[in-house]
Amino acid sequence: MNRLQCLLLTLALAAAGCARGAAPAAPTPAPSPVAVRAPAPLRYAAGAGQYRYESRTHVEQEMMGQVNSADVAIAARFSAALADTAGNLGIAVTVDSLAITASAGPGVDAASVAAARGKVVRLVSSPAGQSISAPKPDTAGDALVAVAQVLRDFLPALPPTAPTDGLTWSDTVTTTQPSGGMSVNVHAVRQHRVAGWEDHSGTRALHIATTSTYTVSGSGETQGQTIELAGGGQRTEDAFVSPQGVYLGRTVSDSSLMNASLVSAGMVLPIRSRSHSTFTRLP
Repeated sequence: MNRLQCLLLTLALAAAGCARGAAPAAPTPAPSPVAVRAPAPLRYAAGAGQYRYESRTHVEQEMMGQVNSADVAIAARFSAALADTAGNLGIAVTVDSLAITASAGPGVDAASVAAARGKVVRLVSSPAGQSISAPKPDTAGDALVAVAQVLRDFLPALPPTAPTDGLTWSDTVTTTQPSGGMSVNVHAVRQHRVAGWEDHSGTRALHIATTSTYTVSGSGETQGQTIELAGGGQRTEDAFVSPQGVYLGRTVSDSSLMNASLVSAGMVLPIRSRSHSTFTRLP
């Protein structure tokens, strides 16, 4: 597989009432209405914790009748610190360890992976898990940029009101991110549902199930060739959050089909990918 093919493979990478009776001989003051406080919505709390991240991705790319495939595995550990920041949460995630392996291509840049260890990715989120600012690595590097993309939606979305079984809501997320020298736009429509409270690794947790459909578009130049990218995919997610607002982890499955067009050559290369990943909070 040449360098361009490997590059293409990496692309895949929301009353009080009054009663009236007979008038008494002497007026009696009416009792004060009792205020009923609505249950508060669940929100993330400031704090710190460590997480393990694991993912496996299978990519297939067609070129001139031939199908090239690759499997990419990522294993990482992160230390996350969440702090109140003007009503939002400032999140600093440190890369404690990182390993990336690929079954095809020229191999993973070991120096880039090594350089990512110990670096910090910073982002801002609302207490409900809505991204306020995109992750920003404290230094550049291919591996660290890939990690920043993984951490873009570090906190799963929480329901806008107090969680009740079967509650649903939706939102849309649009992001722009670099990928292999290209600028890639992703527009996702997400449907969320409260599956209920349950035990998650010995801890009571709110289970939030999310399904998404997304479209992808982008363009850029690499090795002197202009490439245009278009396609989309589907994503399912199961996230878990404690009653105290502690993110406990989630599992994500994703599948996509994208077409990479080599403008000068008049070629369209289909790229299919399937991935499964997990975030787990460590004791």
